[in-house]
Amino acid sequence: LCSTQTQVDFRVLCHLCICIDASGAILGYSKFLLRYAHVSTTLVYQRLVWVHGALRVVGPLIDTVLIVHREFVSRGGFAGLMDPLLAQHGGHLSGAEGHPVGFFAQNDPTQLYFWAMTVLNAFNVYFFFVIRTRARMPRQVVDTLERTGCS
Repeated sequence: LCSTQTQVDFRVLCHLCICIDASGAILGYSKFLLRYAHVSTTLVYQRLVWVHGALRVVGPLIDTVLIVHREFVSRGGFAGLMDPLLAQHGGHLSGAEGHPVGFFAQNDPTQLYFWAMTVLNAFNVYFFFVIRTRARMPRQVVDTLERTGCS
């Protein structure tokens, strides 16, 4: 819902959705393979590293940069960050009642959207490292972790 309030081309948002949906389907299938199929757990994790890295880390990070850059430019770049109201308040980031001024004063849905993207990107990078660690573990250790439910 917040993404509709941005100035970003819908193709960037569609790319982001496709990355997340496709990787979600592949992650679900991989979990199915790990649980019910008799395949190498290490091999599944090794392939999952590439899928997760491309579709949940690299793709969304590029989309995030494009979204933030477009919003930043549409608001005037560095000059629009603090210039108009900052001069009126003696060069401080706080107004008369301690409220922020300039770019930071705008209370709009895009701020929430930026924070949500940051948190989701951080989780995706964290889980990438978890999957990569599992892919590098000996097969017996990964089999034990999967069998005991430590996912």
